[in-house]
Amino acid sequence: MKPKIKLLMILGIILISVVPTTQIFAQGYESVQTQSTFVNSKKCFVNPSPSVDWSGCSALIPLELHFKDMSGANLSKMVAKNSEFYAVNLSGANLQNVVLIGGDFAYANLSGVDLRGADLRYVDFYHTNLAGANLNGANIAGARFPGVDFSNSKLAGLDFSHTNMIGANMYKADLQNAILVNVDMRNANFTNANLGNATLINSDITGGSFADADLDDTNMGGLDYSGTDMSCSGNSSCHGK
Repeated sequence: MKPKIKLLMILGIILISVVPTTQIFAQGYESVQTQSTFVNSKKCFVNPSPSVDWSGCSALIPLELHFKDMSGANLSKMVAKNSEFYAVNLSGANLQNVVLIGGDFAYANLSGVDLRGADLRYVDFYHTNLAGANLNGANIAGARFPGVDFSNSKLAGLDFSHTNMIGANMYKADLQNAILVNVDMRNANFTNANLGNATLINSDITGGSFADADLDDTNMGGLDYSGTDMSCSGNSSCHGK
């Protein structure tokens, strides 16, 4: 055996004795597993199905989803600007801290959805079902809500100013401290809603209903409520039953 070969073999034996082979292979396997686990667990924007996990995913181009069932999905911290979720079923899904600027949720089912801290600027919620949804801390500047079902939803402190809420259903919604300045709320239903300390200045609520609503300390200056059921309580504008 040549001296050089013998020297290399000796060095190899020394290396193996100093660093166990299990450690060497474990390190290599660990890095591969980490990458594989990430790819397999996230599957970002692939297979839109019930309970799918797209949490933390970021779309490079807008998504176009129509009539999909994604009930119970985890989309928390997802970024999908200018995307379409037309008639998508997202009932019971986790959408905490999502970024959906400029999105379209027309006719989508978002009942019971967690939208706390979501960025919903300029989103179109045309006839969307948001019954029982939690939007506390969400940014809804420039969003539209015509025909939306907000019944039993948590909307406290939200700023709905200058938006369209024609025909919206706000039955038993929590709107404490909400700001609804210059809002088109014609034919909207606020029956049994909690509007304590809310601001409804210069909005159009004609044809709507505030029956049994709580308007304690609500600012209703400049409202047009002709033809509106004002059998509410807690405000001088209310005239009871």
